Amino acid sequence: MFQLSRCAPSLFFAFTLALCLAFVNALNPAPSDASGLAAPQKKQKESKKEKKSNKESAAPTRSGAPALWEDRGDITKLNLIMGIGSEAGKPKPPFQFDKEDLTGTNPKIKVIDGNGVKWNLKFDEEVHAEVAASRIVWACGYMVEESYFIPSGKVTGVTGLGRAAKFVRPDGSFTNAMAEKRPDSIARRRINWDWSSNPFAGTKELSGLAILNCLLSNWDAKTTNNNVLGMYDDKGGVKDWYLVADWGGTFGKTGGFMSHSKWDLADYSKQQFISGSRGNAVSFHYSGKMSALRSIPIDHARWFTGIVGQLSDNQIRDAFRAAGATQTETEGFSAQIRKRINELKAAAR
Repeated sequence: MFQLSRCAPSLFFAFTLALCLAFVNALNPAPSDASGLAAPQKKQKESKKEKKSNKESAAPTRSGAPALWEDRGDITKLNLIMGIGSEAGKPKPPFQFDKEDLTGTNPKIKVIDGNGVKWNLKFDEEVHAEVAASRIVWACGYMVEESYFIPSGKVTGVTGLGRAAKFVRPDGSFTNAMAEKRPDSIARRRINWDWSSNPFAGTKELSGLAILNCLLSNWDAKTTNNNVLGMYDDKGGVKDWYLVADWGGTFGKTGGFMSHSKWDLADYSKQQFISGSRGNAVSFHYSGKMSALRSIPIDHARWFTGIVGQLSDNQIRDAFRAAGATQTETEGFSAQIRKRINELKAAAR
């Protein structure tokens, strides 16, 4: 009993000290590691930082292999209503206003759709021509921007419009627009390549693209409309696609600033396509802004004929249906396209 009494104060002191230490630790928790409470917050911050990094590097930053054309396989099975796009890839309302785009000559605004995808909405007479032309150009193996015709829609938050105010009402409603996708995964190289000086000079693929300018009467095929887009391919490699980025000046009459037209069935029907063939070349009747390639080696013309000639009449009609053309325009433009393809076949024999 005596020994227990003597130990009691020591035991009481140890017990009290333990309680005090526990109380202090509760008020001032020690810095936590991977197993502590602060770890999830740290991990969350790193996740946000990683997402930001991924977003910044979504588009390739390094240069890629130059590319101009690719084989589409069985062209007769291609869907020219969608072209390079898809039903799932179409712009989804509601549209949120970002800002007005003052580049180029046609009124445009930048919007973000219901899926968070960025788009350029383009207005005025070029919207029909650009969508229809892009389908035909893509079917022939060339790169185009993904675009869709929108008969009508509404953009929220519209403010401070300049030239686009003529086409977008104060409540944000609009009609007859072309939506062109601006994905973060594509690098815009800001390179305007020249028709006579580029990695594909002298190739049949470049000749084919030049023929398309003549076939579609693209009067505005100037160097500043030739761009390069950097994209990842299916294997993770990078390709720098050389393309004509603006097909709005098509389906009319080629000529100078005052003498040209676009999306004009009467003018397109009257426009001469081929000047003739002599020796080993086919010459085209073209007076637009394409600075070279108005005479094409006949074997190049023959190669391209084998591609564009595979398009059916209904596929060609689909290209114009996708562009919001009337029935008269669809039938008229499609008939003229077929007529020109037949002229090319005859000249390239």
